[in-house]
Amino acid sequence: MYSKQEGDKFGLKSFPDPLADHATKCSKSYGLTYAKAIESQWGSIDDEASLYRRRLKEFERNRDYANGTQDTSVYKQILTSLDPNAGDGSLLNIDWRPVPIVPKFVNIVVNKILSRKPYPNLEAVDPLSQTQKDGKKNYIKAAIKQKPLLEEAKQLGLDIEVEPDQLPDTPEEVEIFMDSFIKTDAEVAAQLATEMTLEWNDFNDSIYRRCVEDLVNVGLAVTKRENDPNYGITEKYVDPISFIHSFTEDPNMNDIMYCGYVRKMTIQELKRIAGDQFTEDEYKKIAMTVRNRYGNSSSKLDSRYYDKNIQRYSYGYDEYTIEVLDFEYKSTDEVFFEDKETRFGNRGFYYKGYSYKEPKNSVYERKPSCMNIETLWGGKYIIGTDKLFDYGMKMNVPRNVHDISKCRFSFSFSSVNLRRMIPKSMTGQVIGFADMLQITHLKLQQSIAKAKPDGLIIDVEGLENVQLGKGGELQPLEIQDIYEQTGVFYYRSKNPEGGFQNPPVREIGNSIRNINELIGLYNHYLRMIRDSTGINEVMDGTSPKGEQLVGVRQQAMQAGNNAIYGIENASMILYKKVCQDIVRALQILPPKSVVYQAYEKAIGKTNMKVVSSFRDLPMYNFGVLVSKEMDDVDKAYLEQNIQVSLSQKELDIEDAINIRNLKDVNQAERLLIVRRKKRMKALQEQAAANSQAQAQANVQSIQAKSQADAQMQQLKNQGEAQLEQLKAQLEAQRMQMRHEMEKELKAMELQMAQMKMQQDQQFREGLEMKKDDRKDKRVAKQAVEQSKLISQRQGKREELSEREEDILDILTQE
Repeated sequence: MYSKQEGDKFGLKSFPDPLADHATKCSKSYGLTYAKAIESQWGSIDDEASLYRRRLKEFERNRDYANGTQDTSVYKQILTSLDPNAGDGSLLNIDWRPVPIVPKFVNIVVNKILSRKPYPNLEAVDPLSQTQKDGKKNYIKAAIKQKPLLEEAKQLGLDIEVEPDQLPDTPEEVEIFMDSFIKTDAEVAAQLATEMTLEWNDFNDSIYRRCVEDLVNVGLAVTKRENDPNYGITEKYVDPISFIHSFTEDPNMNDIMYCGYVRKMTIQELKRIAGDQFTEDEYKKIAMTVRNRYGNSSSKLDSRYYDKNIQRYSYGYDEYTIEVLDFEYKSTDEVFFEDKETRFGNRGFYYKGYSYKEPKNSVYERKPSCMNIETLWGGKYIIGTDKLFDYGMKMNVPRNVHDISKCRFSFSFSSVNLRRMIPKSMTGQVIGFADMLQITHLKLQQSIAKAKPDGLIIDVEGLENVQLGKGGELQPLEIQDIYEQTGVFYYRSKNPEGGFQNPPVREIGNSIRNINELIGLYNHYLRMIRDSTGINEVMDGTSPKGEQLVGVRQQAMQAGNNAIYGIENASMILYKKVCQDIVRALQILPPKSVVYQAYEKAIGKTNMKVVSSFRDLPMYNFGVLVSKEMDDVDKAYLEQNIQVSLSQKELDIEDAINIRNLKDVNQAERLLIVRRKKRMKALQEQAAANSQAQAQANVQSIQAKSQADAQMQQLKNQGEAQLEQLKAQLEAQRMQMRHEMEKELKAMELQMAQMKMQQDQQFREGLEMKKDDRKDKRVAKQAVEQSKLISQRQGKREELSEREEDILDILTQE
């Protein structure tokens, strides 16, 4: 910063009086003076000596090297000056494209930082929130002590507020539980709203990535918050090349008094933004100041045509490009309050604004009070002109509720290092080594282009002893052709004097000149780039896994992490500032605005009411902590410990899932230790219970065995007695059956004897009857024979029938 005298000496515009009253600051002339002072301090983009131009060239050069698109003309000049034989055509065969070494290291650092995604962790630090959190903690501790009663109540079907299965058991687990899960309603609501705002702006995937790349390449990253009535709270990326600020040596820029950025836009876009703040003549005057600049053609200045679509004239200079400085600055204003007594005897403290005149002859007692507070002013200045628009004091500025006298810019910024207002970056540190590496690479190509093919040494005098055939003479070129075509050459090893001689044809093996030295130089400059950036072979993955021990690799990885810690820390500071700005902007949203209603639909009316309604409660003061997810190494190490614990049955599957869900590696490791101890204790208790149960089972088994033996002996005795009794019963039954059988046998024998006697009697009677019958038949037959004889003799009667029955009947009748 320059004083007014120094500024006038060097042609610089001085800043207006910072102690001017509020009405003076509201005037456009005050804002225009401030904008011109900023322009004068940073200078024009066309001025090679200006700070703006010097920083722009520095940033553009770094970005070219980071993308591998740097200017190669300097390499051509160096090689041409170093090579005295530049006209030999060797430079025409060189590939001048830069070696993409710097982009590789830039991508390694950027991807390393982005691999661990940050996320906001909001903690309410105001007394009200702390009281609520302490109450919740005491409630949880009391619930943990009454956990058995809660389990019994749950089994009985009673309604309980806390699920006993989700409560921790050990004091260590209580601490982890409270650190991770105890959140007040305000913290939960603010967390949801902040994450929702970041998601709506695609901050993590788009803006934050570009900011990390800027920190690596140019050492500065900037974003801007806007309270857009249509899109809500928006975060926009700001190119560090166009960002300007007051003098500071603080990398976090917490002590700057103004900041802004230069936007390039067309006059047509300016008309859309500024509207009726300028007349058409003023727009034309603005166009005249940028004629023949930024590629603006002077031939379009006076052209115009009537556009039927929009039903108005369009001018050729609407396509002109202009530069607009969107700036903000802090100022200190006096705010007046009045301590007044009412007609009822009560006293009140009333806000009176930025100006105050005590009434004369007041009936009631009045006592004015004054407080100095920071206010934020801003506007948009068209560079190179006297035009300023959208100027005024910024309203709805986020403030720290416990220090409302301080305000903050709508810009969030962070840098790695500052030296004379120009940030120093990792890419800028390696440019010199990258140039030397590129030159070495080009020299390698030149050496290869200059390499000679393999040749021959022909001793002309030695050709006298060569067999040339019949009388012919051969020229050296003919001998060379024969040798190259056949690969055979005959000569005498002894000359005519009898001495030995060398072969007249020998090969010249030609290698590339200085190639080993150039390769060594290439590796040297590559090693210098690694040393300056801190990215070693382990960090970029070029070292094989089995080449180094695990401890050595971990040390190398830690060394690389230490080297890029400054960039990673600057990115976390930027992320934290953005989240703090969003939280404070959420707290001042008007309840009837469209944006407020959009947040109500997104996170709920209750949550939004907790965050932004402060009529009955004081405003919450949130401390924003930025946490990162575990990186791949931590995840692999944690997963290895989980797998070992699972294989040894020291961890349950449910515990492993809960540990993996934690984002913080420290909390995950603490929870793993607690759950392992809990599981091992449960296993020990289970083993003791199993041992006791086994002992009881053994005693019961012995008792059961003795009881079983006694019962077995008793059963055996009872069986033997029953067997003897059964034998006696069987013997008695057998004797009785034998007696019955003998009795029946005697009866049957008697019956058989009687039947035999009867049969004998019947047989005798039948025999007698048969005898009598036979006698009667003989008699009858004799009678017949006699009758036949008599009748034949006498012829007096018929012959008797030969049937015995008839004869018997006749004899009976007679």
